[in-house]
Amino acid sequence: MNGAAIQAVGTTTPARLHPKEHGAYAIVGVPLVVALVIGGLNTVAVLTIIATVAGFVANEPLMVILGRRGERARLATPSALLTLELLLLTAVLFGSAAFSLGSERVQAALIACTFFAATGFAMSAFGWQRTFIAQVTGIIGLTLPSAVVLLAGGIDSVAVVSLSAAWIIGRIATTTAVRSVVAYQKTSTHHRVPHINDLILVSVVLAGAGGFFSGVSECLLITPLLASAICLRLQPPLIRHMRRIGWSLLAVNLVSGLWMIVWFGTN
Repeated sequence: MNGAAIQAVGTTTPARLHPKEHGAYAIVGVPLVVALVIGGLNTVAVLTIIATVAGFVANEPLMVILGRRGERARLATPSALLTLELLLLTAVLFGSAAFSLGSERVQAALIACTFFAATGFAMSAFGWQRTFIAQVTGIIGLTLPSAVVLLAGGIDSVAVVSLSAAWIIGRIATTTAVRSVVAYQKTSTHHRVPHINDLILVSVVLAGAGGFFSGVSECLLITPLLASAICLRLQPPLIRHMRRIGWSLLAVNLVSGLWMIVWFGTN
């Protein structure tokens, strides 16, 4: 380590090893809580939740180790590697336990979770975490554990697939709307990008509406998410208000989650 690196380590505060993408907390947390309320508490559900949280938190130390948070943060946070190892070990051990105790349906869902989690980690490793494809992969990967919890609680497979699809559609809509807000206000953005975002947003909203009119009633439950995405696009706030947008989207997620709980309780 050269003198400059030593000085950097000595003068830089260690990086915080928790996810910085605050919207991801709602993406992973709200469906898990909703699934736990609907499906009930059981061993497989608890094991799955622990494995999911560990895998979710592991992304940040990975970013630090790879230098995605800056070279100074990497040098000043030697604990990142040990933290990453412990979190991944926790995810593997608890995930394996859930797999061994779960039904065939649960095992299939856990395999899907593992695939999307590994793909998400790979994209982060290559520095693609801010691309739209990576964000969609993350949305799917963070939503699927709630499907495992529902299946472990004995919920019908069709209902689980429908509810998971609804969550994913709603999250893609809000994510695309936020990307549009940023793209339209950044002068460095290529002129085609905002239009591509708009096309994706329209397609996702139509998919949600089409799902509902095709008989997938769960798509009605994400109306708050789709409505907020449309409002963000039609009345885009300034980028400096992104924190406020984040809190608003958290509230919308909670509204959709509560609606799902009530809906399952009355059907």
